[in-house]
Amino acid sequence: MTTDQADPRAIIDRWLDAVNALDFAAAVALLSDDHVSLYPQSGEVIRGRSNMRAIFENYPGGLVEGNVDRAATTVVGAGQWAMTPTFTLVRVTGTGDARTAIFKSRYPDGSNWWIVNFFEFAAGKIVKSTVYFAPAFDPPEWRAKWVEPDVPQ
Repeated sequence: MTTDQADPRAIIDRWLDAVNALDFAAAVALLSDDHVSLYPQSGEVIRGRSNMRAIFENYPGGLVEGNVDRAATTVVGAGQWAMTPTFTLVRVTGTGDARTAIFKSRYPDGSNWWIVNFFEFAAGKIVKSTVYFAPAFDPPEWRAKWVEPDVPQ
């Protein structure tokens, strides 16, 4: 983890820690005043800190504290991280004011989902995120002879 608190990677670390601790005040403090989050798959736009916090606080079934095991974080390369299966950040890449985070999350209902978040930063804050969600699924039998397993599901 970087020590520069304005560095995008440090901001992502703090974001994950805050969400993991259900500290929504700390999470939204990392957002700019004019923050926008886009969910292209559902066509939703979330504007502002208060709307993002309300989404966290009203998640059906409630979010579960401790989904991110930060003690088990391993840096596997410059800008690439690995974490535990409950909320696994697989890779963060990017330069300048943009980063891409790909991670695995265990939802309150026990299902595993992959999340790709394209972050944009300015003045030490997250100004925009574009987020894609996809459930984990078993590979189809028909292509088994041409593939090999990539990451543990």
